[in-house]
Amino acid sequence: MTLGRFFDELKRRNVFRVAVAYLVSGWLVLQVVDVVIGNIGAPRWVFSVFLLAGVVFFLPVLFFSWAYELTPEGLKRESEVDRSHSITSRTARKLDLITIGMLVAVVAFVLIERTMLPAGVTAPPAAYSEPETAEITTTLVDDRSIAVLAFDDLSPGGDQAFFAEGLSEEILNVLAQVPGLKVAGRTSSFAFKGKDTDLREIGEALNVAHILEGSVRKAGDRIRVTAQLIQASDGFHLFSKTYDRDLTDVFSVQDEIASLIGEALRTELAVGKEMPTVAPTSIDAYDLYLLARQRLHSRNPELLEEAGELLDRALAIDPDYAPALAQRALVWALLSDAPGSYGDVPDVIAVREGLASVTRALEIDPDLAEAHAVRGLIVGDLPGRRDEGIESLRRSLELNPNIDDGKVWLARIIDDFDESVALNEQVVSRDPLYGPAFNNLIGLYNRNADFDRSEALIERVERISGPDWNVQQARGEVALMRGDLSQAVRHLSDAYAANPNGSVVQMFLGFALYGIGEMDRTATDSRLAFAIAARAAQGDRETVDRLIREADFKTGNRVLMLDVATNYLVNEGRAAEALAIVIDNYGDVATLVKELSAEGRYGTDFLGPLAYACLQLDLDDERQTLIKAMASALDEQQRTGSDNWVHWISRAQYAALTDDRDAAFRYLQTALDRGFVAVVVPDAPFALLADDARYATFSATALARANREREELGLEPYRAPLRFQ
Repeated sequence: MTLGRFFDELKRRNVFRVAVAYLVSGWLVLQVVDVVIGNIGAPRWVFSVFLLAGVVFFLPVLFFSWAYELTPEGLKRESEVDRSHSITSRTARKLDLITIGMLVAVVAFVLIERTMLPAGVTAPPAAYSEPETAEITTTLVDDRSIAVLAFDDLSPGGDQAFFAEGLSEEILNVLAQVPGLKVAGRTSSFAFKGKDTDLREIGEALNVAHILEGSVRKAGDRIRVTAQLIQASDGFHLFSKTYDRDLTDVFSVQDEIASLIGEALRTELAVGKEMPTVAPTSIDAYDLYLLARQRLHSRNPELLEEAGELLDRALAIDPDYAPALAQRALVWALLSDAPGSYGDVPDVIAVREGLASVTRALEIDPDLAEAHAVRGLIVGDLPGRRDEGIESLRRSLELNPNIDDGKVWLARIIDDFDESVALNEQVVSRDPLYGPAFNNLIGLYNRNADFDRSEALIERVERISGPDWNVQQARGEVALMRGDLSQAVRHLSDAYAANPNGSVVQMFLGFALYGIGEMDRTATDSRLAFAIAARAAQGDRETVDRLIREADFKTGNRVLMLDVATNYLVNEGRAAEALAIVIDNYGDVATLVKELSAEGRYGTDFLGPLAYACLQLDLDDERQTLIKAMASALDEQQRTGSDNWVHWISRAQYAALTDDRDAAFRYLQTALDRGFVAVVVPDAPFALLADDARYATFSATALARANREREELGLEPYRAPLRFQ
């Protein structure tokens, strides 16, 4: 049989028609199966089974259509059918009608699938404006929302995970700048890497309607990227594309991929027209940059040091690569010994080097949002430059309204409590696993004793991350502010074991350990300020005096250091030395009060002890300045709902300093009601109440509570007397 006659025979026996009908019916069945398994929660491998079955049976079906023929008497072997009585032509017409019918069904299915989806909501403005509070516990899903999962590394050596993640992150960052599109944050989206989690579960966890997943294969000077845009609710594939490109053209590859994704998103989600682009550099520098970014996200001190070295190598190749300069500045800031940082580089060095890097980045690219944000982070903590830092951070948000670091850092240094909450809630709504925003928001909720919201947020994060150190730290903070110090010590000790260099966990663990009287652990496992307080409680004056002489009151956690040092010195009858610290570092009390505002804090910190020092020194003008600052801060805290025991202790200090004893004891009782627990009460202004029997009752109650917490931990009762009993 010649090839021409063979094809004629294939057509006569309707093999081609059967193939077309099989493919159309198979596609329809797969789409229905995809929707059904998404709605009933079946695992994704069920879909794979149907797909594999369709592929496996395709050739047998074609063979069957070749070997057999449908006749009025039923199915017969083709060799047994008399050609003069064959009805293959009628069978062909039936197959045509069946195929047309299935094509109509396919079109109807697609139309129903697209038109039955919920309508999108109005897009937010592109430029940064004053934020509105986000509801982080909502289950409503914005149709214009997407999560970009970490792309899989399919490279032959399996050693390009950093490149795959970096490419995913670049796409995520580009999409995050598209007006009207809500993009889940990197930390939460990448948390699903390596997990066989159903896409619907991911969509529900991240509160997004669409998911972009894909893979990267990097071999030699070639790269293959596969990207799939999927509806999270039912697994429906909006598109699946593969791009083969030269590796040396990686930046245009990223721009092209982002643009092609943007085209699909415009069709499906009706977002805007302009797509940002990726800053180009050499491929060698870019590889090092991506490796550094991967390490930088960890916030681990050793990995941060590696990130700095990698960025230095990248900048040796391309000294004018602005994104690398900005990230190098961030590494300097994160490795400093300042509060909230993760390293031990003296803050003065970190500030100098960080500012040099970020200044150069902005000279090269004045519109680089991340550089403005990093500059704001560094400058905002410098004496007299907070407003400058706020300006830089607001500029970063004008350039990129979705830059999460910028929002978190801005929320940290502004005095507006409501805006701070709103900024952090925006970030957590988009990226619940982003630790800085999560931790800050827990702190803001706890400030107002809004523990139900704290617990709800913790539970949401734990559903995604499990009980990691961030969750343990947050639970410890809540327990601390509720007065459950035994639970606080347990949770915070677990967090400290997993993250011993974290300044925040060190601080809260110090609070908890000091509160129950574990002074040796306080001195070793917490920040310097708590080491001073613990040694002071133990009567180790020589060590305390040395630590205060060596302390830096111009940088780092200045508020806590001033509070602890002032209390110690005033209680020791050395009020003049406490005031000398202020004069030496800030010039005068008025400058100090302006520089270190207490309005956005839990209480009034050093203001009360320093006012008592001025009272002892007969410095009435300075005392009045401090008293007015206390009143202003307490009024602002009350206006924004502050209701924690730290706030009420500060109110009691204020009442004692203004000779209102009855109010002072009412506030001390409220502090106890809000969860105050302590074996030692070092607050210097309470010396003004020490001769009142009510103070002895307050002290005994606080001590009794502390001993109950010690018993829960299997510790002996604390026997040391309180300072003013």
